Amino acid sequence: MAIIQQHKDVKKVAVLIPAFCEEETVGEVVSSAMTYLPNVIVVDDASTDVTAARAEAAGAKVIRQPVNKGKGAALTEGFRYVLEQGFDAVITMDADGFHNPDYIVAFLEAYYRTHIPVLIGSRMAEPSSVPIVRRWSIRSMSYWLYRLMGVYVPDPPCGFRFYRCDVLPFLLESASTLPAEFETLLHIASRRIHVGSVKIRKTPHRHKSIISPIRDIVRFIRVLHNFYKKTRLERTKSRMQND
Repeated sequence: MAIIQQHKDVKKVAVLIPAFCEEETVGEVVSSAMTYLPNVIVVDDASTDVTAARAEAAGAKVIRQPVNKGKGAALTEGFRYVLEQGFDAVITMDADGFHNPDYIVAFLEAYYRTHIPVLIGSRMAEPSSVPIVRRWSIRSMSYWLYRLMGVYVPDPPCGFRFYRCDVLPFLLESASTLPAEFETLLHIASRRIHVGSVKIRKTPHRHKSIISPIRDIVRFIRVLHNFYKKTRLERTKSRMQND
């Protein structure tokens, strides 16, 4: 079990935004986030447009990835940076405009009230606002995460999150696993770190989402399978070393 302080002061908080070719929305997202927190970090995942320039112009600290490696790798780079800079907590959100920066306050208030070190945004407080297929996929992932890992998260794929920084080393300790949404929850659940949720609503979007609920379910099953396979291998090695 991870040793995490029950109560920890959080004073220096960053906003972390992974981005890939989001030139239309990233500047507005950064500007809105900075009205609540001054430290906004954008990890540009080798975009082929002007995403990085617009994020920088809006006031963000931009970390440029030389090669596109996906959202998980961008989060990994961002988590390492916030640890190096001595932040107490980080709020992750997407660059595409779906996550309303106004809810940053809700995450901070929830932490100050509960001191729960990991808070996941939940769109399921108003399920009618979520398309039916996505609603089904979210509920399926939530059910299996609870059934198999004993952690209840209403909206597992939501990337709008609050992490206290003393949790991040547990997510980064395995170089072979990148902390995208599903992998992160599995690491947290396996260490019995307390997880809470914050009610959010998505903002109207300017362009069609490329996210596929069915693809999310397939990825979730694949990640869960790989996680269990890795866990069994580690247990086998541990038994062999003890024999």
